[in-house]
Parts: sequence; structure tokens; C-alpha cells
Amino acid sequence: VSGTALTGVASAAEITGNVGATTDYIWRGNTQAGGDASLSGGIDIDFGNGLAAGTWVGSLGASGSDDANYEQDLYVSYSTEIAGYPLEVGYISYMYPGVADSDADFADFYVSTSVAGLGISYYMLASAENDAFDAQEGTYLSLDYDYDLGDDWTMSLHYGMESFDTDPDDEDTSISLSKGDMTFTVSGDEGDDTRAIVSWGASF
Repeated sequence: VSGTALTGVASAAEITGNVGATTDYIWRGNTQAGGDASLSGGIDIDFGNGLAAGTWVGSLGASGSDDANYEQDLYVSYSTEIAGYPLEVGYISYMYPGVADSDADFADFYVSTSVAGLGISYYMLASAENDAFDAQEGTYLSLDYDYDLGDDWTMSLHYGMESFDTDPDDEDTSISLSKGDMTFTVSGDEGDDTRAIVSWGASF
């Protein structure tokens, strides 16, 4: 019976993959690769009932965060609709193999929706291996809007705000132009220089 059930789940699930390359890996307005180029790839499984899971790996370059040379994420999510609005809740684990004692690893809970084309996501720190970081109760608010320019061009606007108990709020913004698999982004963060990034990505 178990074998039959698992076979049914596997046949109903949709598996997709993705690969990418960027001149700098920017996350919440900050470089994660020390300004170096980054390669990435991932696998996603959609179980067809709102439940999805996946993994993603991205290189951090020679000057990556805390001596880690790559980041590996694991995530699970559930999507539904409430009163005509999409709703997604999920959990993301961020891991940095190569860092002593895994002190850089942490995880977030998140909830996302979309209102009149505006994507709204709210992240809450679930846990962190670093005790000082774990006690901060960090949050991140992300607002994203995509505008179709026609002829396969898309403009994307982003605003983010990261908050911690003992630190001032940190805001980041970006504007991107995409055509096909290519994206050009100008990103800025409080205290950091504005960065121009060129990225390529494909799904299969």
C-alpha cells in the first residue's frame, strides 16, 4: 500500500530545475559574494496540492561571506487563496558549508501575497546558529512590482526593509530591466555603494 501511495505522489508531482549566473550575488541589498560573480542552480518539486519544496545552491566567490565558498538553501511552502487573494507561507533554511561550527546558518519563516499586482512578503527569523543573531528577532519586509513594457521587456521595482531589535532599520531598493533570460539591475543599500548587476537565468 505504501509503495502504491508513493508512486501516486511521484506521478502527480512536477519537478523543475533552474540555473543562473550573475556578476554579483545581491541579497537584501548586500553582496553575498564580495563583488565576485556567482553561479547557481536549483530543483523545485510542486506536489500539485499547494505544497512545494526545493533546494538552491549559489557560489559565493573567493571573498564570500565568512569564508564559505557556497550557500545552500532548503525550503518548503504551501500556497492557497483567501478571499480571492493568493497566499503563500513557507520556511527557508540558509546554510553555508565550510564555515566553522556552522555559525552562519539560519532560517526564516515567511508569508507572501499579492494585491493589485504588488507583491508583499514578510520574513521572520525562525532560528540562527549564532546565539547573538538568534536573539535579535529579525524581520524583513519586501515590496515588489513588475510592469510589462511590451516586446518581452519587463521592469521590476523592489523595496526592502530589514529590522533587528538592537540595530536601526536597513532599507534597500532596486530597479531591474529584463528581456528573455537576461536581467540588468541597479541595486542600492543604506551604507553601501550603488551596484549594477547583469544576470542570466533559465528554467527547465
